[in-house]
Amino acid sequence: MESNLSTLTGRIENTIRSSISGLTGHEWDEDFITLNLLRDLRHEINGICFISEDRKSKIDWQIYKLKGAYENNFGDIALIVNINYKDGTDLHGVAFLEAKKRDWRKTSFSAMKIPQAKRILKNAPRSHYLLYDYEEITNFLSASSYQEELKYYYYHRGSQIPFSAVTRAVCVPLDLALETGNKDTLLYRYGTPLSLQLASRYFNGLDLEFDETSKKVATGFLEKFGLPKYVIKIDIIENGIEPKENQLRVNQSNYSQID
Repeated sequence: MESNLSTLTGRIENTIRSSISGLTGHEWDEDFITLNLLRDLRHEINGICFISEDRKSKIDWQIYKLKGAYENNFGDIALIVNINYKDGTDLHGVAFLEAKKRDWRKTSFSAMKIPQAKRILKNAPRSHYLLYDYEEITNFLSASSYQEELKYYYYHRGSQIPFSAVTRAVCVPLDLALETGNKDTLLYRYGTPLSLQLASRYFNGLDLEFDETSKKVATGFLEKFGLPKYVIKIDIIENGIEPKENQLRVNQSNYSQID
């Protein structure tokens, strides 16, 4: 199945909103939300091809869960990104997300802790909060861009994949959140929808960590800093090129793959 990058972003957004919007009560838990969301995203985009200009890239999306205890200084979700370009070059990096849910019937994120955020930033300065909301988020950073493109999406894609200037999950740079001191929905003004962060940033090699320590932690081969609870391994392969042997891989002694 093929999609241009704009359509792919819309499909990811629709999956995120559908995955989170139906959760209530005991399900409103970071661990439950995250696992449910990662599974839904895998079912939606694994194996898809997206086209942009002269590029045709296939996405392979796999998720893994830590087998042992969860305690780390990098964030509870790691993304491993391997990009293989058609000219024979490649790029390999990782990203870290710290998931937090909005408190039920409040505007706060009480699970945010300054010492934890500082530890994560010390090790991974490009880390983001991943903020979940049980209500629709409208006041995020790129809302105006969504509004401008709304007619384009509806014109090209009809009503099968609804796309509007709302979301249920935004990414906020951890350093920016610390600087503001906010621990509530005011952070949304600095947020980028997870769908855009994935499709426009991570899938293009942006906002990644490239140092060896971060790579070894994300892949599960360095344990002294603790390990992320979930790992998303994303392989992007342009124009059917064969991946090289230097791809970042998950240590399956520490992680189990989830279907």
